Amino acid sequence: MHTNNNHKLRGVKLADLSVREKIGQTVVLLSSRSQEIEKHGSLEAFLERYPVGGFFVGAEIIKDVMTSNGFEQVKEATEQYRAATRIPLIFASDLENGCGSMIPGLTKLPFPMALGATRSEQLAYDYGKATALEAGLAGVNWTFSPVADLNVNRFNPITAIRAISDKPSWAIPLLKAVVRGMQDHGLAATAKHFPGDGVDYRDQHMTTTTNSLSREEWLAQHGAVFQALVDDGLASIMTGHISLPAFQSQTALGGRYLPATLSAELSDRLLKRQMGFKGAIVSDALIMGGYLKWYERNEAYLHTLNAGTDMLLWPELTYFEEAEKALETGALTMERLDDAVERVLQMKRRFGVLAAGDEASESAARSEASAASEPAYEVKATALPASQAEIAAFAERTAQSVAEGGLTLVRDEEGLLPLASGAVRKALIVGISPSTADYDDLITLKEAFERRGIETELIRNVWYEDLIAREPGVDLIVYAPILRHHHPMGPLAFSAEEASACWSALTAGRDKSVVASFGSPYLIADYFDMAPVAINAYSNVPASHEAFVRALFGEIPFAGVAPVDNL
Repeated sequence: MHTNNNHKLRGVKLADLSVREKIGQTVVLLSSRSQEIEKHGSLEAFLERYPVGGFFVGAEIIKDVMTSNGFEQVKEATEQYRAATRIPLIFASDLENGCGSMIPGLTKLPFPMALGATRSEQLAYDYGKATALEAGLAGVNWTFSPVADLNVNRFNPITAIRAISDKPSWAIPLLKAVVRGMQDHGLAATAKHFPGDGVDYRDQHMTTTTNSLSREEWLAQHGAVFQALVDDGLASIMTGHISLPAFQSQTALGGRYLPATLSAELSDRLLKRQMGFKGAIVSDALIMGGYLKWYERNEAYLHTLNAGTDMLLWPELTYFEEAEKALETGALTMERLDDAVERVLQMKRRFGVLAAGDEASESAARSEASAASEPAYEVKATALPASQAEIAAFAERTAQSVAEGGLTLVRDEEGLLPLASGAVRKALIVGISPSTADYDDLITLKEAFERRGIETELIRNVWYEDLIAREPGVDLIVYAPILRHHHPMGPLAFSAEEASACWSALTAGRDKSVVASFGSPYLIADYFDMAPVAINAYSNVPASHEAFVRALFGEIPFAGVAPVDNL
């Protein structure tokens, strides 16, 4: 039986913490209870030796913690973790399109680019609110979202539909509304990936990438986005393994510019000092190639902390001993550590992880300017809808509203749409995706047709000979290409069987064919430029599938406006 220790230091102050506990507050670990218990005898023993500040939770990460019970199992796990530690933990997850992609049993919202296509600040606020309310059901109080990058380069493998737009004027009001929706309802938001992804064509999982904009371009684009969120009370910012040469002079390893996760010029001087960010900086994952290839790991961790990062995401546990040694040798100052810890504690207080008490003594060094930058709104103590059923219903309504509002008609050259009710008796869906998971998710698109009494077949890829044989027996062919970040890892481009399917598409039955991208919006121009009917849904989630079928039959309009150019 666990002893509930987390209330012992609910009112924790910096002075209450030992040096090792301070170091721990700068760490976010993966949840892997079996390893922790096996090596240390119990979760309590592990957390006593490694008193970390928080844990990352999610479906793909904590399989040993959760079962088919979904979010209830996650909630149980977070409560066990909280009960096992002296200092209250914060639990984070990647809730970029709602909670359902990370935590089973919760709602998958359409991806942010679908939200961008709605251009609705109210829907953006609801998007953040729905995410926050469902996160609360699972015990998660910090999200590594929203993605605040601009999709400047259509070939960027990281951003794509995770970004709202390629234009700051389009993205800023929606991002601000998403953050407010989250933080008004108790979920700390994180804008990522500073100094801004979406310019390079490379992937920082493999190498350090570059934001190559000039100073003037950056200030008008990515810089404007992050500055707007900083000024609006954003809780945290994630730095990426991305360099910004226009603002850097320091290089290493043969003249290469350091990524923000290792650069004091970017994290401390630019973000904290020049832009006035008073929240907590968390690094992107420290297991990525764009980070690990610079220095030996323990050396890199200290560089990251010294550069201005306040919380390190997934360092090795050797970081604790290395940081202790660095304090003894002067390679790390107590001033830098205390600043990082205080920023973490402030975020925990703000979002109810710690009790909010009289912090005047700890905040004395904050200037009037920094105090003025505090948000003009407060985190609500309670949020309606309150019941689990009401929260689920609100999240589902939000998902459907975003999916319907973002659905974008690229063209209908032959006037095929809307389809007449009863005109389609048999339909063929050709799923084109290198990801088995993404293809399998198209089952809800098939079901949306079947609910309307349409006999529907779903196949993966197609060769033109097979298409010629199938075409006479169907009334409608829907090509459903899907490409998105890391499904699989690599460039956002079709190859092998998917490329063959694109080759074969539209070679028969062109007059009864519709192309609907449920991933990157650039697929239509790149692979289906000859399609007479083309639609962007931006997301391969159930709400987007239902919205597509409804619009196809004229039940709702195509209301979305493309949030990116070059389509």
